Amino acid sequence: MPSRISTSQLFSNAQNHIATAREREVSSATKAATQKEVTKPSQAPAQWTVAANLKDDLSIRETIAKNAKFANSFLTASDNTLAQLQELVGRTHELAIEASGSASVNPEQYYRVLPEVEGLFQNVLQALNTEFGHRPVFGGYQSHQKAFDADGRFMGDNGKIEVEIDRNLKVPVNLSGSQIVLGEGLQRGVNLIDTYQSLLSGLREGDVEQVRASLEGLTGVVDQFSLGRTQIAGAMTEIQKALDSHQIQQEQGLKVISELEDADPIKVFSDLTRDQTVLRAAIETNRKVLNEDPVGTLLK
Repeated sequence: MPSRISTSQLFSNAQNHIATAREREVSSATKAATQKEVTKPSQAPAQWTVAANLKDDLSIRETIAKNAKFANSFLTASDNTLAQLQELVGRTHELAIEASGSASVNPEQYYRVLPEVEGLFQNVLQALNTEFGHRPVFGGYQSHQKAFDADGRFMGDNGKIEVEIDRNLKVPVNLSGSQIVLGEGLQRGVNLIDTYQSLLSGLREGDVEQVRASLEGLTGVVDQFSLGRTQIAGAMTEIQKALDSHQIQQEQGLKVISELEDADPIKVFSDLTRDQTVLRAAIETNRKVLNEDPVGTLLK
């Protein structure tokens, strides 16, 4: 007995064909718009997972790279401060030599040198309180007050601020104020504040021996600053290596993600044209069924 296909079945089949064609056309249009072959996990679960993991890794590395750049800027500020301090102490050393250059020193020499040395000491204190990001570069962990007060007393601590510059790699970004300025914990360390106060006292009292005694201390302080700048240079080298590594990892990761996700433009637009043609054909082919009277369809 021949089977009879009802109009309602034809209507249903037409709707299904059009829905399928439209879904393919939408998928092709999405690929054309995004230029991505894989736009959702169901299309290629393995590729999607690998690409997602790579994106997470790149996101984490981007954050770490920002930390590394901050650390580099903090160290640069510290190095610039030490360079400034070296110039100030160097000028003080020149004045101290001038004031103690002969066996018999005219008291007027002290009175002429004293005001400049006092000014240099104030400039030194100001430099020692240099801040980066509202944090004293020589203050350790504390950030609510200056590293040194007006009399040169150290108000900070010896906390080491470490920043992650690469996975499982941290570097200290601050120098200890008590070490680099006061000489604590260093072999033959020199206290910068005591050296200045001794020099100023010798100048005020006209004590040439005390002035001369400060010369060695000033030279030692400059050496301490050089040591600090060497430590900074080493840390900045590590940071630059980490930043170079981040750049390489980013380029390689983006390349792999592109290979996993990106679509062939020629193929994408070819598929889009094909799917649009199929959709139009499906609509045109089934137009008669779609336009039939629904009441007539139910009565058949």
